[in-house]
Amino acid sequence: MKHAGTPPAAIRVRPTPWDGLVALAVAAFALFLLYLFRPAPGNFLTATVVLNNEVIAQYPLSSLSEPVTLYLEELDYPLTIQAERGRIRISESSCPGEDCVHTGWVSVSGGQIVCLPNRLIISVTGSEAPAVDGVTG
Repeated sequence: MKHAGTPPAAIRVRPTPWDGLVALAVAAFALFLLYLFRPAPGNFLTATVVLNNEVIAQYPLSSLSEPVTLYLEELDYPLTIQAERGRIRISESSCPGEDCVHTGWVSVSGGQIVCLPNRLIISVTGSEAPAVDGVTG
């Protein structure tokens, strides 16, 4: 039964098999994009403590088994650095303003803590997980 003057597409109310195929293709493409842009597995973080342009300590944050505390009492403004699995911070400092203490925990690659009066920088860097071979399992 056709209506006079009505285009055929306007009469159709049920989805066709082609509509289902298009929906399936869109869903598959969305899943492919999710897979393509997923986060990298196992990001290994390392914290590097630099004082006056000289590396004084490095901590593998991803593999620390217990918290580590570093006391730097010989500085003009003594401070305390705490590192634990996955993060690092300056917990105490006698520098004016204590901006380095207020930074808090840093736990992402590219994060930094800076104590300008002491010329101290803590940088967190990350890299991809090493490939597993047949020897290491």
